[in-house]
Amino acid sequence: MLNFFLSTFVPALGVVLTAALLIYGVYYRWVDVPQKWLLTREALVALIVVAGLCDVWLGVRAYLSHTEKQTWQDSAAVRASRERFVLPQDFQYGELLIPAGSLINRTDPFDRGEPRRPLALHGLDAVRFAQPVEVAGVLATALQVVPMRVELADNQRIGPVHRYDTATQTWVPNKVMPTLQCRKGQIALFQVPHIPYDLQAEVGKPPPDGPNARFAPSQWLFRGCENGPVTVQAAYNAAQAAATP
Repeated sequence: MLNFFLSTFVPALGVVLTAALLIYGVYYRWVDVPQKWLLTREALVALIVVAGLCDVWLGVRAYLSHTEKQTWQDSAAVRASRERFVLPQDFQYGELLIPAGSLINRTDPFDRGEPRRPLALHGLDAVRFAQPVEVAGVLATALQVVPMRVELADNQRIGPVHRYDTATQTWVPNKVMPTLQCRKGQIALFQVPHIPYDLQAEVGKPPPDGPNARFAPSQWLFRGCENGPVTVQAAYNAAQAAATP
């Protein structure tokens, strides 16, 4: 209610009163009619004061909004450098140890572009490893998080294969085809079980990161293979971005 009053009602009142006073000024100066209706001096002063205060608040809001927008734009490069970058050191993300030199893509809605923030991988979208890494029992060169797709580093026989059972509405081992032979460069598809957590406790906060991240490849269920590759965007280049019109 207070937010509506300050952000909508007060500015609107200022605009309406200012327009009404301008119209009244024209009426007072140039309209000549018998028994002309006029505001009392006290009422006119009161309306001018109220309109002035409302207009000042409108100006303050416009200035603050412009400043916030400018700050957000100025920090865009900082945010981008933390969304697409080369990992400077080995980083433990849940069960997965990501080696230094890996290319990281992530999305962080909690990043306001502060100049200095500790290294974080929460909001991980994709990663291309600096060297092949074992993930969920397969040797991988890259992975995409949603949906979970893992790019294979070499030819591999992968199992057990899981299928969705409509009767039980669960993923179960495929007894007809327990394993699959997949080729280098193909994508291994995985079903990622939900890891329970306290949603209310994390509202408005970044999810856990580092070793505490909810990233558990040991729980993933292999579904099959398809042609790849996984797409990972290049690291942010400040000089190239500045040269782009």
